[in-house]
Amino acid sequence: MAAFIISFRIGQSGNHAERHESVARAIRAEAADGTTWEETPSFFVIQSDKTTTALTRAISAGLVADVDKLLVVNISAQTYAAKGNIVYPHTLDALMQP
Repeated sequence: MAAFIISFRIGQSGNHAERHESVARAIRAEAADGTTWEETPSFFVIQSDKTTTALTRAISAGLVADVDKLLVVNISAQTYAAKGNIVYPHTLDALMQP
């Protein structure tokens, strides 16, 4: 079982509130034993048996690629995956190196 931090941002297109809640529900559904920490906006800490890539794929189904952003960080394995409109992918990659 690995610990993950997940952060996302929903762009201002379509029904923002509905899309935000859809991603939040997807994250909650992936949490082992249904346990989440989500005391700050659009930021979750969960545990999961999935790989970083598989967890990202499961959560990102409801995202709109050109306006939304998702970052999934496996803090146990020190890996990450990002989806969506990541403006500075090289900076993120450089900062995420162990």
